Amino acid sequence: MAGAPSPEPPELPPPSPLSDLDLDFILPEILPKLPPKSYLRFKTVCKSFKNFISSPEFTRLNHRQFLPSNNRLLNIPATNRTLYTFDLDSLSSAPYATFRWPKGTVSVLGSCNGLLLISHVHDCVLPLMLLNPSTRTYIDIRSNTVSRDVPLPRKGNLGFGFDHSSNDYKIVVVHDIDATGYRSVTTRFTMVYSVNSKSWRVVDQTNPSDSMERRYGGVLINNHLLHWMFWSPSKRKRRIGCFDVCSEKWMDDVLLPDYYYDTNHKNYLLDVGVLDGYLFSSFENKVDSCYDVWVMKKYGVQKSWMKLLSVDISDYLLLHGGVVPVARRGSSSSQVLLRLRHKDELLWYNKEDNAINEADVPCLWDLQPYVCNASLVSLRGAKVFGAMYEPYEL
Repeated sequence: MAGAPSPEPPELPPPSPLSDLDLDFILPEILPKLPPKSYLRFKTVCKSFKNFISSPEFTRLNHRQFLPSNNRLLNIPATNRTLYTFDLDSLSSAPYATFRWPKGTVSVLGSCNGLLLISHVHDCVLPLMLLNPSTRTYIDIRSNTVSRDVPLPRKGNLGFGFDHSSNDYKIVVVHDIDATGYRSVTTRFTMVYSVNSKSWRVVDQTNPSDSMERRYGGVLINNHLLHWMFWSPSKRKRRIGCFDVCSEKWMDDVLLPDYYYDTNHKNYLLDVGVLDGYLFSSFENKVDSCYDVWVMKKYGVQKSWMKLLSVDISDYLLLHGGVVPVARRGSSSSQVLLRLRHKDELLWYNKEDNAINEADVPCLWDLQPYVCNASLVSLRGAKVFGAMYEPYEL
């Protein structure tokens, strides 16, 4: 005899929509603790999510959650006109394509508050773009009008910073006229572009006794102090000049470690940059046959320079121009990511045992790595790129 039919499973009630109480907890307590690159997905959940993630309140909550040492992104332009972004704490994972430009090149010239200053015509001042790689929002900068007497130069050294006094992002162009190699120049123009007013102004014109060394972008400290290297033919020395985007004036030079000025030591200044928010200087130490990297622990105080590391000079490092630090694996880590100055290669250096190993980064092209913090900062009138978070095919 057939057994009794099994009872029908009870009908489950339909899922209930998120209550106001759920949203009151999820929105301010959970969402701000997630990495910014996930917000593009969460904006599609519902209208409440989209409105909250787009609000200034959410940006403030997220900014407090992710300190400068956390959620760092390494941005590397590629020769296929694409900017690839890595999570700096897991470099071996596949990067994602932040955006792809239809023509030209991609060069990163600076970063501030999670925004990148990008040029997409090689070695030219314009056109420029300010891009947030976390949210793929951007604005174009194409205005080339400064004044009737001084047109915007085609080439120049650029920098990018934030004027907290006027809540304005500013781009700086320093242009030397009649510069040939390491010779002195006849005129130096300093020009500033205001994102708020969308206009250029000449803020300084001098007749210097030195020349500005070519580099991709100014070194930004404290969000508003830009630094470049200058060469003095008469002194046969380099100096570090500083421009304040708030006052729009050149400040006193930054003094380097004492041993740079010691005539008994032959130390050649290779580069300056920023590491974990600190100004660094790197030298070829010819006496001890090593590359030294110093960091300025208290900005503007010469005695606060501290030697971070010394890397023995090998034939390989010497061949490729020495090393420059890019980032540390963590704020207290003994591992430092180094870049060869004249070769598209990244290396991990361990300060504890002086070991050097190739960094397992899956894509390196015309290497101009820039570190920025993931953020939700957006500029007025910003546009959004299409679906460009594409993993790199290894």
